[in-house]
Amino acid sequence: MKFKRITTAVLAAVIAASGTVFAAAETETENETEYSGEYIAFDQIAGYIAERYIDETYTKDYIMAQGLSKLLEDDNPLLIQLLKATLESLDDYSEFYTAEEYKAFQDNIENTYYGIGIVMAMSDDGYVEILSFAEEDSKAEKAGFKIGDKIYKVDGVDVTGWSMEQVRSVIIGEENTTVNITVLRDGEEIELMTTRVATIQQATVSGGILNGNIGYIQIETFSSATSDEFAEMLDIMRDNNVENIIIDLRNNGGGVVSSAVGIAQQIVPEGKIIDVEYRQSEYNITYNSDLAEKEFDFIVLVNENTASSSEILASAVQDSGAGILVGTTTFGKAVIQNMYPLTNGSVFKITVAQYITRNGSEINHVGLTPDEEIENETSKIDTSNYTSFDYETKPSYGSSGDNVKSAKEKLSVLGFYDGDSSSGIFDEELKEAVKDFQREHSLFPYGILDIATQVKIDEVFSDIDVVTDNQLITAYEMFGGSKENLYVSE
Repeated sequence: MKFKRITTAVLAAVIAASGTVFAAAETETENETEYSGEYIAFDQIAGYIAERYIDETYTKDYIMAQGLSKLLEDDNPLLIQLLKATLESLDDYSEFYTAEEYKAFQDNIENTYYGIGIVMAMSDDGYVEILSFAEEDSKAEKAGFKIGDKIYKVDGVDVTGWSMEQVRSVIIGEENTTVNITVLRDGEEIELMTTRVATIQQATVSGGILNGNIGYIQIETFSSATSDEFAEMLDIMRDNNVENIIIDLRNNGGGVVSSAVGIAQQIVPEGKIIDVEYRQSEYNITYNSDLAEKEFDFIVLVNENTASSSEILASAVQDSGAGILVGTTTFGKAVIQNMYPLTNGSVFKITVAQYITRNGSEINHVGLTPDEEIENETSKIDTSNYTSFDYETKPSYGSSGDNVKSAKEKLSVLGFYDGDSSSGIFDEELKEAVKDFQREHSLFPYGILDIATQVKIDEVFSDIDVVTDNQLITAYEMFGGSKENLYVSE
């Protein structure tokens, strides 16, 4: 991409905006703690040129801008670095994106990935199998895939025994890129190639009904679809006569403001949600709820990573009396950014407004204080609840016994094994899990549960941190639930 035409203008604006810095450099000649010697030399050279160069129209700022422009006009990476530094110098949220970075940013906000248009399921023999196609007459089907095909390799990598999520992670990728997939069909290996074009939008809202008919809804982020997803979840609650709902906004860093407002309008009693104040007051806007009366009682879980749009929703619930907050003080990001696209596909984001809560609080750099301040607890895993290794036998494929059961239990917790942990049979899936563990921990990856591997599994396993979710437990108990029943399926 070519920036030559805009470089001088950009640099002039940067220099004009930071004129005090250049002026300060003149007074720092003897004290180089703030400015480098090279920078001071640059500043001094520009000053001499401005005073003595034959063309008296050259000012010091113009000379410095011209020098930087000449340096950067044919060095796009350095110019991009300058643009990033310029935006990042404003605050923690202003940012410059190349066209490629902005595409990734959008996909992340929308939780969007590109796949091949298939619906998968685990087969009985441990393969990920094509269950159906995401759309009629799909490109995957045209490429030769058939329902019942078992995915054997992805881009040459054997995925036998992998979990569905692991297989999915290597199939999805950038839009319009190709992927080679080898499938097993009637015992025959068939290699097929297709293009990633099907848009996959990950759900941002999940949940269910806990024991005691208490609802639980987790919002991971706010995308353009989040408000609609939340409305669908509320319908499930209504159909099951749920009256008390826990909304989990912990570790939700925000996202699309309109989605947070849209959810607040579904659950917050009539009145203000937030005021948004811009530098230009004519752009100021107040978001309101028209809900006559609240339908549910809410407890909202928050923590130090609950930020931005999440704080909009949490503050509206708290200030309106629709519910209370449980957890720890939120992040405190009450400013809003706008995105501005440029002709070459790059985009910059700057802070343009702040929001004020329903009760008139300014929470930027302050956060929301929960009604019930509760910390979670972290401790090491209780290894006594799991089967022990004997450090004597070395099980391999086809073996059975307590060592095999111990490996399955522990590798399952560590994320290497997805099979039946209650079985004491050393199956193919465990063999692959042992191999993966051995590779990751610099052991010989041959799939045998030797003594060194048993010792390493125990070493890694015993170091696991287990979080006691006191915040969820407290919310559940406040709605009448019993801690002993929280994780018990009805």
